[in-house]
Amino acid sequence: MQEPQQTTDVPAEPADNNFMATLLRVAWLAILLGIVMEGLLLLFAAGFGIFPGLETIAADLVRQLSWSTFVCVGLAIGTAVSKARVPLMGIIGLLAAPLAFSISRSLHQGTVKALEIAGAGSDTTPVLVLALLKAVEYGCLGATIGWVGGHSWGGLGAHVAAGLVIGMLFGSTMVALAYWTAPEPLATQALVSRGVNEILFPVGCALVLFSATAVGKRVTS
Repeated sequence: MQEPQQTTDVPAEPADNNFMATLLRVAWLAILLGIVMEGLLLLFAAGFGIFPGLETIAADLVRQLSWSTFVCVGLAIGTAVSKARVPLMGIIGLLAAPLAFSISRSLHQGTVKALEIAGAGSDTTPVLVLALLKAVEYGCLGATIGWVGGHSWGGLGAHVAAGLVIGMLFGSTMVALAYWTAPEPLATQALVSRGVNEILFPVGCALVLFSATAVGKRVTS
């Protein structure tokens, strides 16, 4: 008579641990994204023959890292929710983006003052307008990623496409606003750098969320 096969149950990892692990992965990937984006902007500036000083690079890096971390981690909170994921990620993006924008802007200004950077330029577009645009942009990005991630076809390519569409739509709007609100014509380098940053960052944020979720699923399995 065949003996019944014994099975060993592997204790499931608590949901809280999975959630915190996901946020930690997103935070590290968002920091890496900020460094990569700042490196790209420096390469574009160098292509136009512009080489900013170390103080300016440090101040811009502080802004890029803080913005990237806060907005990506904010959106990642909604990825842990299966029900009402799409509207929740949209609402979180709507709230997280202006908060991250304000924090990164304040840290950048504080770094500029601390390092006593002479002639550090500021954005000519009204702050409230930028904050509102960021809120709508990342509300749309969060909702789109939440919708894409809930489907079997929502893989890497779908996340990249979602980030690119959102980036092109809102990035072109912000570049146009920067151009029209500037008291004097902006340099080509400034417009190109702004466009690259505004268009590519949503793509990078979408990749951060996808990568963190994919790694989490592999670890769990």
